Amino acid sequence: MKRAAALVILGLIVLILTGLILMKWCGGPSGKGKDCVFTVERGWGVKQIAETLADSGLIRCPVYFLWRYTQVHNSPSLQAGIYHITDSMSPDSILSILATGDVIPVETSWVTLAPALTLEQSLDVLTDSRGFSRTLLDSLSRDSSFLSSLNLPTLSGYLFPETYEFADSLLPEQVLRRIVETGISRWPADRVELLESSGLSVHETIILASIVEREAKVDSERAVISGIFLSRIRRGMKLESCATVQFAIGEVREVLLYRDLEIDSPYNTYRITGLPPGPICSPGESSISASFSPDITSGYLYFVSMEDGSGRHLFANTHAGHLANIRSLPER
Repeated sequence: MKRAAALVILGLIVLILTGLILMKWCGGPSGKGKDCVFTVERGWGVKQIAETLADSGLIRCPVYFLWRYTQVHNSPSLQAGIYHITDSMSPDSILSILATGDVIPVETSWVTLAPALTLEQSLDVLTDSRGFSRTLLDSLSRDSSFLSSLNLPTLSGYLFPETYEFADSLLPEQVLRRIVETGISRWPADRVELLESSGLSVHETIILASIVEREAKVDSERAVISGIFLSRIRRGMKLESCATVQFAIGEVREVLLYRDLEIDSPYNTYRITGLPPGPICSPGESSISASFSPDITSGYLYFVSMEDGSGRHLFANTHAGHLANIRSLPER
């Protein structure tokens, strides 16, 4: 009996010692200083990272790495990026590097896309600032597979105006994807409910936002102007936006002539009813927000620039009131 108990105790001691030795082995460096450039792709989970580290010979035991990850307070996200790792590092050291995002510094450049740029103007900026082939950018903008991967019908209107810092190593499609994803991330969180209220689709809302971007100059008026266009759509009225005519003729003119308003184009909202077929420019966040939440409470249907340098407008509920507002303006 005593002999059996002794054997059990001995077995437990051997098992514990074996476990401790195994833990020490798994927690130690896998090699003797071999350098490695290790990439964590965006969207990778900790399990995939652990398996890839093991396949690369940088850790001995992915299960140990996963266990150590769970021991870290709050289990921080491991950051995507490119890292300099050696096989003389312990799993804990590698885990710390990935958690803090201590990536290899890369050469970067800054690009600013201003609000209200057309697709062609935005691609010109990327060509000039990044040295991308304009032919390639044009091809990507028409590539149905690329657009499908972004879940977009077109790039026009979706190249969000912002100042970006890009790694110089990024490919054109990666840059375009980041610009689009940045814009989508700025859409209202409650956009589903807002779209149900307006009755517009996401794409129609971006089209509306692009018109608001070109028509409104003061942020406080954007929702009102957006509401005017939405009210006109609901009443079956033409939008009569000068900005869409300027897009149709291919240039911004301070004064449009009557013959400009007769141009045969699906973007001429003096001739067509409803929204044009696509965005006329890339709207900024204020115009996007205003178009997801148009202000129709005032009942306005008309607006005209005050022409005093303030960028503000006079608003009216009726055509007679609109004409009165026009007559009140100083002569040019």
